[in-house]
Amino acid sequence: MNIAEITLKTTPEDQIKVLMVDRGDKPKLEDLKKDWKVSEHRTITDTSFLPNKEIKDPEGKVIKTKMVNRIAMPVQKYIVNSAVSFGFGNPVTIQSNAEVGSQEETVEKAIQKILLQNKADIKNRQAARELYRSTEIAEYWYYQKSEPHEDYGFPCNFRIKLKLFIPWKNDTLYPMFNEYDDMVAFSRGFTLLNAEKKAIEYFETFTDTEIVRFMKGENGWEIVPIEEAGKNPIEKIPVVYGTQEETEYEDVKYDIERLELLLSRHAEINDYHAAPTTFIKGKVTGLPQAGESNKAIQGGPESDMKVLSWDAAPESVKLEIETRLENIHKFTKTPDLFRQVKGLNQVSGIMLKMLFMDAHLKVQEKAEIWEEYFTRRYNILKAYVGKLLNTSLLEASNKLELEPVIKPYMIQDTKEWVETLMTANGNKPLISQQLSAELSALAPAEDWIVLQAEQEAEKTENVFGNPTDL
Repeated sequence: MNIAEITLKTTPEDQIKVLMVDRGDKPKLEDLKKDWKVSEHRTITDTSFLPNKEIKDPEGKVIKTKMVNRIAMPVQKYIVNSAVSFGFGNPVTIQSNAEVGSQEETVEKAIQKILLQNKADIKNRQAARELYRSTEIAEYWYYQKSEPHEDYGFPCNFRIKLKLFIPWKNDTLYPMFNEYDDMVAFSRGFTLLNAEKKAIEYFETFTDTEIVRFMKGENGWEIVPIEEAGKNPIEKIPVVYGTQEETEYEDVKYDIERLELLLSRHAEINDYHAAPTTFIKGKVTGLPQAGESNKAIQGGPESDMKVLSWDAAPESVKLEIETRLENIHKFTKTPDLFRQVKGLNQVSGIMLKMLFMDAHLKVQEKAEIWEEYFTRRYNILKAYVGKLLNTSLLEASNKLELEPVIKPYMIQDTKEWVETLMTANGNKPLISQQLSAELSALAPAEDWIVLQAEQEAEKTENVFGNPTDL
């Protein structure tokens, strides 16, 4: 369907009003950026939330204002980056129904090459980070004419490119769905600077038949041409869109805020009690000079002197800090490894799996988003291969089924794994001596030839003896 059929409008102004779907359910980007940037947290910027200390004279008049300790932490970044690392620390692999030597395999290899050239592993991590911190992300697959090449496994004169549409960089996303939750159009609002450094507002719309760019000029919205665009050759919307309801840290937002306030106030208490306070009873007639050794203090009758110390911080403050930290890790499924492994003499492979259990469960939850996301990506690339790059592969592209496989990141206990396998096979070697030497990466492959020669010489000596001893 084209834009006029979708919007039932004829003028660009009216069409854009329809395509700008309601975004009331999305959080404000300005607020998310404040959460993300440590210097914008409330403990840093809001003096009503954490007021400075007023110093007063004996009459109660304010004579000066003392700046208090203001502590903020990048907890939001820690939560998001941990989720990205566990979900995409390992590359996403593809499981397919292509048989060896078939045309379907040719299509799959072409798609793998397209993904490799567009640095898909890096883009996956970038997309995940944007989704987790701003709740939405989109990617646009487009084509460019090029010199003839065979990089995809067959002759063609196009290259497939990838661009991320990132709300954090002021891309406003407008996906439009029908009553069956099928995307019928996707639009993006953005601004660009012209030659005079003036911001020009643009609006792009993608449907399964066309790609149209609008520009807001002095007379309102008008259509402007796009290089290598217009008619959509793949008959699919070439955009993948991912969304989630909230940021990764939304549920612990107030725990983070409270923790920063507690630490800021506690820092003030520490500063107050850092220097020792001396209590003197009676009259002291002599005090030692600073830096004097063998110090002695002389006092009068019934005089007394002692240093007042703050024995311990209030247990209630300590308990709340620990509780807030525990809530942050527990409710975001972010492992707190340093605390969890404390006191453990040896961490086995099974123990590592237990420690990472929450993080892996979170990856499985996010698979509901990412498996659909990557499947749509593969369908777009299949369409490009069969309908643009090599039309003789159209039937194979339609038959090919690609399924993403997301493997959570895990530290491997190789020793335990090898011991388990050897127990299963009766303690027989699992790999050759040569392969074990190569896997060690301690020496170049040429050293294996020298090692073999030395072993052969040793065998000969054991059998025949050393000729020099005769």
